[in-house]
Amino acid sequence: MENRVQNNHRSSARVKILLASLILTSTMIYWIVTGVKNTSVHHFTPDQLFLNAENVDRKGVQVDGLISEGSSHWQATELKLTFAVRDAENKAKINVISTGLVRPDNFHDGGNVFVQGVYHADQNLIRATKVQTKCASKYDAADASNSKEPSVNDKATNTREGI
Repeated sequence: MENRVQNNHRSSARVKILLASLILTSTMIYWIVTGVKNTSVHHFTPDQLFLNAENVDRKGVQVDGLISEGSSHWQATELKLTFAVRDAENKAKINVISTGLVRPDNFHDGGNVFVQGVYHADQNLIRATKVQTKCASKYDAADASNSKEPSVNDKATNTREGI
């Protein structure tokens, strides 16, 4: 009789451990999936972003394009850079606000730019957390030599989020 009670107690303890492990594992999987979903960033050109605006509203995006001519405004005292990113065909423009750090050295109208931040579809605006410019002639030379090393001409500016 005593063995039967001990066996039932052991079985009950095993079930409790198994149940607790299952709950813990499920919770961890949920956190991982939620974290990846909330931190994933979608990559676009300006025209692609404009077409997918509703799907990525208030989400992280990366945009590659050109700095639209006459759109850039730099307020050095506030460390605020505003400009528009356009596609090569000049069919779509996305407004950008970057605050917190100085503008990249080779930032100029018509220059290649990479922007990362949160997109606000209702304003057609990216609140940038990173602005990176490229010098096209230097990259063409690096591509021709099949160099895998990053160019020293990359200029990156990170800004704080939630602006």
